[in-house]
Parts: sequence; structure tokens; C-alpha cells
Amino acid sequence: MAQIKIKGNANYLAGLFADIKRKNDADGEASLLNSVIDIAAIEGKVNNMIDYQEKANDANRLKEELNEQKAKMAKEIINDIKQIRDLLKAHFPNDTKKLGAWGFTIDEVSKKKVEETV
Repeated sequence: MAQIKIKGNANYLAGLFADIKRKNDADGEASLLNSVIDIAAIEGKVNNMIDYQEKANDANRLKEELNEQKAKMAKEIINDIKQIRDLLKAHFPNDTKKLGAWGFTIDEVSKKKVEETV
């Protein structure tokens, strides 16, 4: 026996329902679905699903735009903080541990590895 698969994505479901409704409307009173299925109720659900899909697409576009703005702002902040770090390093050239009081993490392990490989 052949299988009839139904995909779960919104566009497919909306298209399939449109085909079902078209056939139901064409058959009119003789349609097999009339006495059992409330086509109007399903049509309302399909319309809601399409609205949700459009809102989700809009939200995804907004999310992408906001993430781009966030990344741009992060780059600017990184540059600002690098200036602060460099100023503090210039002020404490022999004692970079003092930058820890300003919130910076001092990584002496990486520094030693660099010195050893040189």
C-alpha cells in the first residue's frame, strides 16, 4: 500500500490545504468532506499559521539586524577597552598585575609560553 506523506512546514501545509479546499469547493455539496470536516475552521487555522510564519520571519530579520548592530557596538567597545588597557600598561610597565584591579584578567601563562618560544 502506498504511503501518503504530509510534511510539517507551513508553506507545504498551506499549499496542500489550498488544493484540498479547491477540490472541496469544486465538488460542492457532493464533496466527501462536507459532512465530516469543517473546512472553514481549518482555513482559519491555516490563516493563523501563515500569520505566525510571517511574524516569525519578521522577528528573524529583526534578530539579524540587532545582532549586526550588537557586533558593531562590541567592536567599538573592544577598541575603547584596548585604549584603556594600553594606557594602564603604559602607566604600569613593570607591574601589569595592577591591571587586575581595573577588572582585567592577567594571563601570565601565555606570556611565559611566548617568551619560551622566542
